[in-house]
Amino acid sequence: MRPAKILSFLAGVAVLVGVVVSILGFAACAKSPPPANSAPLAVASASDKAADTTPPPGLDVSKLDDFQKKVFFRIANTEASLCGQAQSLLASAKADTSKGGCRRSLSGLRYVARLVEQGYTDSEVSEALAKRYRDTTPKAIDVSAAPMKGNPSAKVTLVEFADYECPHCKRLQPVLRQILDEFHNDVKVYFKHYPLPQHTNARLAAEAAVAAQQQQKFWQFQDMLWDKQDELGPAEIEKIAKESGLDVTKFRQDLDSQAVKAHVQKDRSDGQALGLQATPTIYINGREYTDPKDTDSLREWIKEELAK
Repeated sequence: MRPAKILSFLAGVAVLVGVVVSILGFAACAKSPPPANSAPLAVASASDKAADTTPPPGLDVSKLDDFQKKVFFRIANTEASLCGQAQSLLASAKADTSKGGCRRSLSGLRYVARLVEQGYTDSEVSEALAKRYRDTTPKAIDVSAAPMKGNPSAKVTLVEFADYECPHCKRLQPVLRQILDEFHNDVKVYFKHYPLPQHTNARLAAEAAVAAQQQQKFWQFQDMLWDKQDELGPAEIEKIAKESGLDVTKFRQDLDSQAVKAHVQKDRSDGQALGLQATPTIYINGREYTDPKDTDSLREWIKEELAK
């Protein structure tokens, strides 16, 4: 290949990489970009060959290529049990559950395999594993005034903090609808408002949604807010109120009330107390959900909660 063509080819690759990094780096509104998964995986060491390289029953690693399997077993043999035993994650998952074996370690290994397949480095896998399985103290979240949909007696509670002008929040809504459809007896979702200061109409939209809640039409009104996300403003919000069948006079009164404004501010203060850095943020039974906000990843968390 001629030098000029080589340079052209490399430039094209650089542009493609830049696009991918840009997409990955903006998975949420108002959050510092997460560490990129661009660092090369460590080369397998001699100790990998001496380690246990047999997966526990119930764990399929056939999707991993040879190099990924080396990485997987290196992590499985060096990470500690998720149940506090003085043994590796792999040994803990293999132990007979009737004799102290750890089901959480098996779930953790499945998670490790998925991350390794996606190209995460050893340190990134360790960090993700710690966030999901080791930081397990649930947070107390006040949902007494939050609108809810799903089975009131469901075993799994999702709490969503979102901003109506955040595009990532809008993309999350079909995911939550699918989760509720799949787990209609087992999941309920509460919504809390977290308007971001850089979004001009986000707080007004949140207050309007609370005003709609006063007339028991929160979810219908919210759906229309998401649909009109790029057009939100006082005139459009009042138009949505009319189209959603609200008593517009009462809506205007509630929108101007201190009670509605205090509701939104309370939600935002609750989020700040939790240390929210981005929207959307989801809590599952009080634990912050730390994986990609897609249906498959969310489904796995919920299945683990249901298996407890």
